[in-house]
Amino acid sequence: MLNDRLYTISRFEEQAGKISATIMLNTGHKIFEGHFPGQPVLPGVCMIQIIKELTEKATGKTLLLNEAAQCKFLSMVDPAKTPVLEAAVDYQQPEAAPIVINGILKNEAATFFKINARLQVM
Repeated sequence: MLNDRLYTISRFEEQAGKISATIMLNTGHKIFEGHFPGQPVLPGVCMIQIIKELTEKATGKTLLLNEAAQCKFLSMVDPAKTPVLEAAVDYQQPEAAPIVINGILKNEAATFFKINARLQVM
């Protein structure tokens, strides 16, 4: 949905329920014109979607956010100042149950977002 539009994945590694990825934001994307004019910020809902899409890529399944037990927006992401983000997701995929994830978006200087959630397989 957002991959190859709002962001691109420049590095993606998945091993034993752990995802590590580097994403590059499209600083010219229209979403930044309205959120907010003159002070672009990556919307929080987009951060959630990025983590979900990375989990979908790792599992090969279409997922729906079922429950967010914890969702913390710790710092704003200004795409002009921070066009590259590191993502880390730990996930557990029990049979016939939602996928449990713990994800973060960060760079060398700060952690921007943390989530602990359940994703339902569609």
